Amino acid sequence: MKAMIAAALMAAMLVPSLAYAEDACGELRQACAMKRQLGEQGEGNCKKWRACRAEQCGDLRQACLYKRQAGEQGQGNCARYRDTCRR
Repeated sequence: MKAMIAAALMAAMLVPSLAYAEDACGELRQACAMKRQLGEQGEGNCKKWRACRAEQCGDLRQACLYKRQAGEQGQGNCARYRDTCRR
């Protein structure tokens, strides 16, 4: 029972952070894609984008796995996980 409550709390805490992560990762992705036009060298923004995406995918996966414990229904986080992370 305690494990289910902890999982539900964890999933509930992830929801607001997922929206922010999507925005931040999107900006890093765009900066990575445009690094030559921006005159940047090296892997800075691209490396940050890959790390951000990996973290975002981990959060989305956890939210998908524990959606029932968090009282969520539908395919929201699971669909976002499949669309974002399974490429």
